[in-house]
Amino acid sequence: MVLRGEFALVVISLTLLVSINMVGASSIPMRGGCFRLSSEIPVFRLQGEAVVLRCSFLERYLFRQGFSQDEGAMRYLRVDGAGREDSIPMAEGLRVQEQTRRLWFLPAQAADSGTYSCVFRNASYCCASNITLQVYEARQPHLDNISYPMFAFHGRNMKLSCHHINEFNISGNLKWYKEATAIALSTNRTRYHRETNTSLTIQNVATTDEGTYTCRLQIVFNTTEYTVSRVIKLSVRAPERRGTLPSVKPTASLPSVKPTASLPSVKPTASLPSVKPSHSSVKLERLRPKIIAPVNGTIFQTAFGSGLLMMCAVSSGNQSADSTEVTWLLNGQTVSESFLGGRVLLGEKRVTAADGVNYIELRLIFLEVSEEDTMAEIKCVAQNPRGREEVVVQVRLGDSLFTWLIVAAAGTICFLTVVCLILCQLLKSKQKVKDYILARQDSTF
Repeated sequence: MVLRGEFALVVISLTLLVSINMVGASSIPMRGGCFRLSSEIPVFRLQGEAVVLRCSFLERYLFRQGFSQDEGAMRYLRVDGAGREDSIPMAEGLRVQEQTRRLWFLPAQAADSGTYSCVFRNASYCCASNITLQVYEARQPHLDNISYPMFAFHGRNMKLSCHHINEFNISGNLKWYKEATAIALSTNRTRYHRETNTSLTIQNVATTDEGTYTCRLQIVFNTTEYTVSRVIKLSVRAPERRGTLPSVKPTASLPSVKPTASLPSVKPTASLPSVKPSHSSVKLERLRPKIIAPVNGTIFQTAFGSGLLMMCAVSSGNQSADSTEVTWLLNGQTVSESFLGGRVLLGEKRVTAADGVNYIELRLIFLEVSEEDTMAEIKCVAQNPRGREEVVVQVRLGDSLFTWLIVAAAGTICFLTVVCLILCQLLKSKQKVKDYILARQDSTF
């Protein structure tokens, strides 16, 4: 019976170790024999330029699961309107190529627009995610789609960065343009100057600096040069007073906070005596918004320079979705007005309904996570005329491989401890049996 108990202890220990490694995969849906992650951030580019697709969310997930670059293979498939996945013909020298877990278009064409599935597979595991590419033939009238919005305050300094060019082998200097005019960079750092090879700093921003900026560079791929450009749409405004939350103020789509016939007051009335606060609190709870996810204090851990997606899911209760305002705030400011503007974007608001309750989802997209993001107060705020709720989350940079090594080391120590205990019990049992036999031999029976 003792050995059975020890064996059960070993089984439980091993089960716990396996559960630690499988807890991440258990919550991911599976379709067609592959785990399906959330969709990647969409890519919007111009025709005639070099374009590279990279499934950052999938790569980060594989890294957390302990897969190295040499383990398994990643393929890109074209997804048609019916959801079927077809292979992409690729060969050396063709316009579309796949290298180092990237899909290259050299150059991109409007016909390349569509949804692609990046699938990682080895002998025993499969995981995939989708990424959407939209290639426009002309810059106008699609400027808002291809540009990175950034906001600057009058009288302050502003740094513009050329985003998502780390994949390319840059040949020559990167050039900056305002509208269609080349910017002359100063050597005495008085107005426009270059802090790094991929950034432009504007000192003492004025209203005349508002407009469209383009960084254009030449890249080399297999000894051939291609053009790459990124567009930034800069807006200049006066700084607002601290403590104001412009995104959660009532607007034309947000009814007045005064009670209406369809939105009863929470004050005690004749039909709702003040001596029954429980009834009033129950009604107020149904009227006010409720943030379902994330929970307050959630920490999103990711790697430096990678993308990150946060989802705020809100229940509007018995209220309509139009009467509930949902937004993300960074250090008390809207995303477009914060110092993270340009690297952080808001996704589209999605409204769904189930069992008579309206649900609102709003994404916060980090294009490239930086060290300064870990110091920001990131807050999801939901508000309607009957109440307000907010949750605060945090970004943390961490080495996922190091974390998994710690978990593996701890699991190994636990396993060895259990083995040592079993061996000790076995040795004690053998010693007891031996002493019993010697005692019988010395008896006079």
